[in-house]
Amino acid sequence: MLSRSQHSPTNSENSTSIHSNILREIDNDDPFRKYEVVQVLGEGSMGAVFKVQIRKSQVGGSAFRPRKQKGLMKLFRFLKHDKHSVQPLHVSEHTDDFLYGMKRIMLDRISPAFIEELKNEIDILRNLDHPNIVRPHEVYTQKKQIYLVMDLCAGGDLYTRSPYTEKQAGRITTSILQAIRYMHNHGVVHRDLKYENIMFESTAQDAAIKIIDFGLSKKFIGKTGTMTERVGTIYTMSPQVLLGNYSAEADLWAVGVIAFMMCSSVKPFYDKRRSVLIDQIMRCKYSFESPVWSNVSEDAKDFISKLIVVDPKERLDAAQALGHKWIVNRERLPDEMPSEEVLSKVDGSLLNYRHTSRLKKLALTVIAHRSTTAEMQKLRSIFQEFDKTQDGVLSFDEFRQALEKMNYPEDTLAEIFDSVDLNQNGHIMWTEFLAATIEAHGHIGEDRIAEAFDRIDADDSGYISRQNLKDFLGDQCTKEQVDEMMTSADIDKDGKISYKEFLEAFRNQMHLAVEKVALDGGSIHASKTR
Repeated sequence: MLSRSQHSPTNSENSTSIHSNILREIDNDDPFRKYEVVQVLGEGSMGAVFKVQIRKSQVGGSAFRPRKQKGLMKLFRFLKHDKHSVQPLHVSEHTDDFLYGMKRIMLDRISPAFIEELKNEIDILRNLDHPNIVRPHEVYTQKKQIYLVMDLCAGGDLYTRSPYTEKQAGRITTSILQAIRYMHNHGVVHRDLKYENIMFESTAQDAAIKIIDFGLSKKFIGKTGTMTERVGTIYTMSPQVLLGNYSAEADLWAVGVIAFMMCSSVKPFYDKRRSVLIDQIMRCKYSFESPVWSNVSEDAKDFISKLIVVDPKERLDAAQALGHKWIVNRERLPDEMPSEEVLSKVDGSLLNYRHTSRLKKLALTVIAHRSTTAEMQKLRSIFQEFDKTQDGVLSFDEFRQALEKMNYPEDTLAEIFDSVDLNQNGHIMWTEFLAATIEAHGHIGEDRIAEAFDRIDADDSGYISRQNLKDFLGDQCTKEQVDEMMTSADIDKDGKISYKEFLEAFRNQMHLAVEKVALDGGSIHASKTR
């Protein structure tokens, strides 16, 4: 394993990992057996976008309804009263946990190039893990259609809340830059940043934003090279994109355009005639002379002018933009500052996590990936408080600094850090942090544990097999790790883990971890967790 100082985030994505394997790919199945449409969000000739929720009868999937058992096998199992069977759970009336966005694409109505864009989006999203980037959950592939199930961004795009105050513009711009810095560090250029591709995750006034639509994005390894495809949406395209010779700095031009629009409610470049619009962009012809700019700070105008600049060498990169005084000195809103109560609960959860079994960590990772907006809101503020470099991952130094006031010994800090770093790639990713701290938010219902079981049981057999574990863990998996997980949960030693065994292992681990921390003389906060 690379030391923490040697680790390179860009190269870590070359192998399959737990995180990249969370996205479930299903062939020749009907997604509407599992999901029901709540609302049609958009419809066109090439497809549609729906707001969907998991049907109550389908929550938990193979935990209760092994789909590959047919006819006589189902009847036999019912009559036998299989010792592994569990009565279907009562699903809460609060269905926010199971609401998603679903994109349907009609393959026979789109060009091969568009199909490639869709495949590219799926491939890129499976490897991105950031609080302000939309998460994919499932892909259903049929002969004539593809369905992509993703986070539901219920608050609409940037247009829906215009106009913005400068304070709001600063907050949103910061989140966009944090996501872009993470993307660029991990070898991805978005190439189509615009108002329409920045969505609010909920209808709440203080809702966070998420970047969507990675169909035109580009992956690179190491230092970004030159790109030549003239792709994107013209009002946020840089002169270099129009010329067909550009690099990652094109995303920062787009951020400048977006910040200009939020501060003024107009575009920096606009004309109904495409040729005139292109000429404006090429000559970087925009100004702050409109009366609206009299109410905008000089810092904001300076920030924009350092992004909407023709020479990409003079343009700020994402890290430099995050260090600009307009961003650094902006007034933070209350929801961006975590409370001491939440911080103390997170401290306890992190301590408990040291003594959590690998199987439960796997389950918590799935639960974290499908976490609710309410859960993410508080934990995201803490993650970003820990992330001093704003690069979307936590280094050991950042982690040590964040927990400095707890006065833990260095070896305890290293133990906590390594226990959270489930991918063992030298840094803590967003979903890993969520998995380690999500129990600080409150009790995890059985319906969500059952959903985690169903995801790991990828072949819908009704059991978790050794092969299921190997497939889910990815390239980092060792035989010893699989043996450890099977031994810890396979009570009847039949070589597979039933849902009942999985549930017992999950719940028992919760109590054992708390008891262990208390015996170790850990933080007082830890003994107060469930």
